[in-house]
Amino acid sequence: MAEPGTELFEAIRRDHRAGDRLPRSLAARHGVARATVKEAISAVLPLPHPLPAGEEDLGEARQFLDARLEEDQAKAPEERRSAFELYEELNRRADGLPVSYRWVWEYITDRRSQQLADIGSPEPHERTWAGNVPSDMPEFVTDLITCAVRHLTELKIEGTLPAADGVELGMVSLGTARARINQALWEFALVGRGSGLSYAQMSAFTGIPEDDLARQAEDYHRLMTC
Repeated sequence: MAEPGTELFEAIRRDHRAGDRLPRSLAARHGVARATVKEAISAVLPLPHPLPAGEEDLGEARQFLDARLEEDQAKAPEERRSAFELYEELNRRADGLPVSYRWVWEYITDRRSQQLADIGSPEPHERTWAGNVPSDMPEFVTDLITCAVRHLTELKIEGTLPAADGVELGMVSLGTARARINQALWEFALVGRGSGLSYAQMSAFTGIPEDDLARQAEDYHRLMTC
C-alpha cells in the first residue's frame, strides 16, 4: 500500500477537495482499492474549532464550580465530588453552559491543587490523566479521533447527488468514524482498568451499559494481543 506522503495520496486528496467525494469514484480514477482512498483522505487534519463559550459563560461556570469546590473542601477526601460529577451537575443546574468536559476538568484540577497548596498539603494534586500508559498512546488515540472527525466531514452531501451515491457516502463515512471512535474508547477503557477504574465507573462516563463496555473492551484487547 502507498505511503501517506506519496504523490498518489496527494492526488487523491486534491481530487477529493475538488469535489469528488465518493470512495468508489476516487478508487476507480486512481486505480487503487477503496481502503487506500479512505486512508488517503483520512490523513487530512481537520480545522481547529474554538471553544463555543464566551467570557460571560465561562465566568458563570467558574462561579458555579467555585461554590461546589468550597462545599467539598469541608468534606473528607473520599466524599468529595469527582470532576465528572461536577460536570454533570453544571450541565443540569446551569442551563447546559457550552463548556467542554476538558475545560471543567482542568479548572477543577487547578483549583484543587491551589486549595492543597494553601493548607500546605504534602500531596500535590496530579494533573496527569494516566501516568502508566505508553508514551505514544495519547498520540495514537488523537490520531484515531482525527481520522473519525475527518470521516464525519464527509456527511456534507451535495443535493445533486443521486440517492444511492448519497447513501454510500454517508454509510462509509459514518461506519469508518464509528469504528475509529470505538477503537479510541476501548483504548481508554483498557487504560482505565489498568489504573483501577471499574467498568461501572466508566459506564457512567460513556453511557454504555457496563456489560457491553466490558465485553467490547475485552474483545478488543484479545484482538490486539493475539
